[in-house]
Amino acid sequence: MQDASLGASEARVLDAGSFGDGSLPVRRGIVYDKWPFRLDIEVEYQDWILVGMCFAVSCIWCLPCMCGRMRNSCSRSFSNWVYTRLHTFFCLATYFNVFVLMCTIGVLPDWTVNEFVIYFIKFVDWTLVHVAKLITSLSILFAFWLLFRFRQRIALAAGLEHITVFRFSWRDCLGFRTKRRPVEIFIWKCEDLQSSAGKVLKANDIFVECHMGDNEPMRSRVHNNAGSAAIIKESFQLNIDEISPDTLMTLLVKDQALLANSELARLTLSTREICGIEDQTGKRRSTFQYSEEFFLQLNLSPQGKIWIAVAPVDDGGGDEEKAPLMQEDSLMAC
Repeated sequence: MQDASLGASEARVLDAGSFGDGSLPVRRGIVYDKWPFRLDIEVEYQDWILVGMCFAVSCIWCLPCMCGRMRNSCSRSFSNWVYTRLHTFFCLATYFNVFVLMCTIGVLPDWTVNEFVIYFIKFVDWTLVHVAKLITSLSILFAFWLLFRFRQRIALAAGLEHITVFRFSWRDCLGFRTKRRPVEIFIWKCEDLQSSAGKVLKANDIFVECHMGDNEPMRSRVHNNAGSAAIIKESFQLNIDEISPDTLMTLLVKDQALLANSELARLTLSTREICGIEDQTGKRRSTFQYSEEFFLQLNLSPQGKIWIAVAPVDDGGGDEEKAPLMQEDSLMAC
C-alpha cells in the first residue's frame, strides 16, 4: 500500500513537470505505467518526435503525387493502381494517419490531444501569415527579375536602348585588365533621308548624335535646311574596349525642332564591326581626305545612307601636341 501511494505521488510529480524544491524531474526513459508504454524523455525530444510523425503522415497523404514523379517500376505500379482508387486511398490514409498521431501523442507524457490541436492551429495561422508575406516578397523579386531579364527589350520599346544609365563595369571593380584605346569616327555625309514627321513646310535641320558605352554623348553641328542630305565632315573620338566586342555604338541622324528633336535614321555598330571598318579605312591609309575611296558607305535604318571612316588615335604625342597653346603661333595678337 505504501509502495502504491509512493508510485502515485511520483506520477503526480512527473505530471507537474518539476519537483517541489524547483529542481528538474528525473526522466525514466521508457515506462510501462500506461498501455502500451510511455516515452518519459526530455520535452524537446518529444516535440521533435511529434514533428517527425507529422511530417511522415504528410508524406503518406502525398504518396500519389510523389510516386507519380518517380521513374522506377514500383512507383509506376503504385501510381497506376492508386489513380483509379484515389477516394479509397485518401479515406484509408486519413484513418491511418489519425491513428498514428493519436498513438504518438499517447506515448508522449507531456503532450495531450487538446494541446496538439491548439499548436496545430497556431502553426497553420503562422504559416498562412508568413506565406502571404513570402508571396509579396517573391512577387517583388520576380518583378525585378523581369525588368532585368527583359531590360534590353524594355529599353528598345522606350527608345532608350542607346543611352547608358549606369557606367558600371565588373571588370574595373575586380581589377581585371581592359584594352581600351581611342579611335576617331569620321562622318562625311548622309543621303536619302526621310522627311521629319513634325515638319511639313520646312526642310530637315540635320545633325548626328553618337552614343557608345561609357563615352559621353557627342553631337555634330546642326545643318539648317539640309533636307534629305547633308555634308557633315565632322569626327568624334571614342574609347573602345576590345575585350568587350559586343558593346554597341549608335549613330542617330536627327532633325532639330523647336521643342523636341526627332530621329530620322540610325546606325548601330558593335566594337567588332568598328574594328573591321578601322582595318578597311584607317590602318591602311597614310593620307586622308573626304572622298569615296577613304570612306565606307553604310545603310541607315529605316532609310538613308551614311559614309563613315574609323582611324586609330595616337595618345603618345609629345609635349607640343599635349600643350598646343604654349606655342608662339597658337595665340593671335589682338
